[in-house]
Amino acid sequence: MSERATESVLRTPDIPHLLTVGGFCFAGLALLLPVSPAWAVAGGADEFGAGLVTAVLMGATVLAQLCVRATLRAIGWPRTLALGALLLGLPALLQSLSDHLLPILVTTALRGAGFGIVTVCGATAAAALAPRGRQGAAIGLYGLAVALPQVVLTPAAPWLMGAFALPAIIACGVLPVLALPWTRALGRAVEARADGPPAQEGPAQHPDRTATVLRRILLPLTVLLLVTAAGGAVLTFAPQFTDTPALAATGLLALTATAAVARWGCGELADRIAQRPITALLAATACAGLALTALAVGPDGAAALPLLAGLLLLGVAYGGLQSLTLVRSFDLAGAENRHAASVAWNIGYDAGTGLGSLALGLAAQAATFAAGFTVMSVVMGVAVLAVALTRTQPSGAPRARSDVRSQ
Repeated sequence: MSERATESVLRTPDIPHLLTVGGFCFAGLALLLPVSPAWAVAGGADEFGAGLVTAVLMGATVLAQLCVRATLRAIGWPRTLALGALLLGLPALLQSLSDHLLPILVTTALRGAGFGIVTVCGATAAAALAPRGRQGAAIGLYGLAVALPQVVLTPAAPWLMGAFALPAIIACGVLPVLALPWTRALGRAVEARADGPPAQEGPAQHPDRTATVLRRILLPLTVLLLVTAAGGAVLTFAPQFTDTPALAATGLLALTATAAVARWGCGELADRIAQRPITALLAATACAGLALTALAVGPDGAAALPLLAGLLLLGVAYGGLQSLTLVRSFDLAGAENRHAASVAWNIGYDAGTGLGSLALGLAAQAATFAAGFTVMSVVMGVAVLAVALTRTQPSGAPRARSDVRSQ
């Protein structure tokens, strides 16, 4: 990766504001992603109930993402960003008051609405504020900023749950509120740089154009959904399919740390190399990682070495494919459809996370965790073939900026 490209992006006005807002908001998400399901289990929920917590979070996220355009049109970027931070953070205080499943699901849904706003706005802002020719680098750097809280807080969650009372940890999910001092300046900067007003970019405004955009970006969205399903399943259930908090924390660290580095590095690479071969390679890496994880997970816990090896491989794919599929989606959609592409990509990301958690919870209840990871590995193998054999440059789609960026 190029340090010069990273420095160029960091010197861009308002990129530091974007990284700060994204860091605080994703810190609140990362902390509670494994803790909220454990809070539900402490209150008497089974594996399906625990998976349902993450599924509701992502379901509410997806619904909110569909409403971001209308919100931007009604109240503008600064207030929309502030609303997203407040919704993502404040309900954590309410969630800490009860471990019953229903109030956990309600407060999780509110947090999901805030997360939906933050994710769409953050991805759109990264593309809008990027220097010319550095869109991949900007997306990779933003990906690193939002992944770092996950690297620190998600692996720490099993240890925190063993050392502190769960309500105190849940209440710390208020962290996104700390982003408020930067939302105003960031929102104004994006309003000045974005291509066209929000009212001209949303799915509801141009259904025919949106259908065209979705056809163009279908393959990268499918790959994204599958890899985030795998990642979401691990992030939700690592404390349940490992036999010690130490192994759970180490496994989560293996996943999140490699994902953060890969998300940054692959964003930089996306500006300079052909994307289809590396996408196929990363999808194959995810397939191998899931197969190793399935072999490692047993009814009495997990074998440490194959589990960590599997999660390291999965982490590389989980992070790298996030950046590659986002850059590819923006390229295929075109700058005039940036908002629609951002909404679609974020829906794919969050739907995948929720569906993966729900599917693994069902598999664990009906059979075993190993069976669930085995099925995920097989499906990812099919995706490898699809990427390798399918040309994703549709007729009429905008051409890449250089030959190396094409198929």
